[in-house]
Amino acid sequence: MVDSTFNPMYPTDSIGQSYLLTEQYRDAANLNTRVQLHERFSTKAYDWQRWVFDQLKVGARSRILEIGCGPARLWLNNFDRIPQGWNITVSDFSAGMLQEARRNLQIVRHPFTFEQFDIQTIPFKDRSFDVVIANHMLYHVPDLAKALAEVQRVLSPKGRFYAATGGQAHLQEIGDLIRRVESSYSTRQVGAGIFNLENGAKTLSRWFSRVNVHTIDNNLVVTETEPLIAFILSTPVQSSLTQEKLQHLRESIDQDIKANGSVFITKSTGMFEAMR
Repeated sequence: MVDSTFNPMYPTDSIGQSYLLTEQYRDAANLNTRVQLHERFSTKAYDWQRWVFDQLKVGARSRILEIGCGPARLWLNNFDRIPQGWNITVSDFSAGMLQEARRNLQIVRHPFTFEQFDIQTIPFKDRSFDVVIANHMLYHVPDLAKALAEVQRVLSPKGRFYAATGGQAHLQEIGDLIRRVESSYSTRQVGAGIFNLENGAKTLSRWFSRVNVHTIDNNLVVTETEPLIAFILSTPVQSSLTQEKLQHLRESIDQDIKANGSVFITKSTGMFEAMR
């Protein structure tokens, strides 16, 4: 799933592969809600997917695999820049996401192959791809070591792996807002078991000889309450927010915006470039 909007909003007791597949990413509805907040209130107009595309070092004739493509925004937002010689396979472990990817890419005049699978078991032969992309999804993988071993296996000898993720501070203020009305709410601390900007290079270095990191400077300045409420309701915490708590949260955000003109939210995002 291509979701720079989600990390680190993980309630500690609700995230699992089954939940992700049947609830959070059954289709692109929750993701699209969160993307709208970023599109409307980011401090820089540099589209995330255009930025990701700009970091790619890909030959004119290359075999490319995107894992966790979500609704395929990477290719939809860069349809005008895809070389004819790129052989692109997009994949997701959610059938609903892959269906939306197919629908979105119908307007893109470039052939795509669509595959549904889990990154922990990639159904391709060794050295099948020159580039593999995992755009904000590795922090969802239960067995990250197994997944990265699979990525390395399907990469060509001079292949590159691009893995986007968030940092420890990413969207931290949204967690602070939730705790105003749900004091027991806690987010899973980003540590050794989760792939992030702070530990990603060390993690990748077990499988790749060289790892670079590219970061983008951007934040959110939100001037309306309802888009923030919609964002929060698109995350797993919505199941614990009663109508009374939700109303208190809405009033609290209203007061912040009235007093300060906006709510500032940190964005900490970037992408690793790993070489075999």
